[in-house]
Amino acid sequence: MKKSLIALAVAGAFAAPAFAATSNVDVYGVLNIAIEDSDIAGSDLTILDNTSRIGFKGTEDLGGGLKAVWQIESALGGNGTTAIGSGATLGTRNTFVGLAGGFGTVLMGRHDTPYKLGTVSLDIFGDTVGDYNLGRLDGVQLINNTHDHRNGQALAYVSPTWSGFHFAAAVVMSNGEPGSALNTADSIDAISATGVYSNGPLFLSLSFQDADAAAPAADTAWKLGAGYTFGDTKVGFVYEDIESARDSWLLNVAHTMGPIVLKAQYGTVDAGAADQDAFMLGADYNMSKRTSVYFVYGNGDNDAGADESSWNLGVKHSF
Repeated sequence: MKKSLIALAVAGAFAAPAFAATSNVDVYGVLNIAIEDSDIAGSDLTILDNTSRIGFKGTEDLGGGLKAVWQIESALGGNGTTAIGSGATLGTRNTFVGLAGGFGTVLMGRHDTPYKLGTVSLDIFGDTVGDYNLGRLDGVQLINNTHDHRNGQALAYVSPTWSGFHFAAAVVMSNGEPGSALNTADSIDAISATGVYSNGPLFLSLSFQDADAAAPAADTAWKLGAGYTFGDTKVGFVYEDIESARDSWLLNVAHTMGPIVLKAQYGTVDAGAADQDAFMLGADYNMSKRTSVYFVYGNGDNDAGADESSWNLGVKHSF
């Protein structure tokens, strides 16, 4: 599951920034390589990159409880659709500098929006063919990636923790992430915010984004996330509403049996004449805290095209 080690990520959602306690540079990353096959006519058995990345991060103590924080994170491939190393350049992922202290964290640079991060912990098939916003199964995006996106020129704030509650807000300035629909000639392209409560077995989040140039129209988006843990079983739910365009929901479950995690998800999209739905089944085998083997099978049905089934068999190692 994708959990960026970034200032806005928190124990699966938003918590205090997870940075080194010294000025030393920390190196971290993920290698996630998989075999993929699909029932699309003409498709071949392929070895591909499922969003592998490498990053460098650190802090500097400025005194009085204030710290400078920074991060440079780069993709080693694409978003699960390209060969290993294809198109990788420096700083393609969350790359920023900021200040952190008792007031929270302020940062600027390229970053996932708070709207995106509000439910990232509920994407149990993240960084696989079943990722909920990549549309790799017949183009079905259970969560729309026009809003659920990483953007350049972000100025963001994340609050401290108050009894399990955190909030974050950001503005995306002119020339957001190149190629993104959040990119206009305006001084401010988008305003994004989320509030997250994570305490014990309960997880709740509510996210909002107002984007001037969000396709298919200038729109606002709302997203609700909820999760609950019953012993070894975790249940998650996400609902998204994009004004005048679409609404969607998904429900998933993950059950842990020793080193094995069994997972399932179903979701549907109401998008007018092109309704969509998708389901995924999968299993992870955790060989250690850093290395796992996984299998994911998914099927997507987009009314605008034919059904598509695909599977991944991969190895994921975190360092």
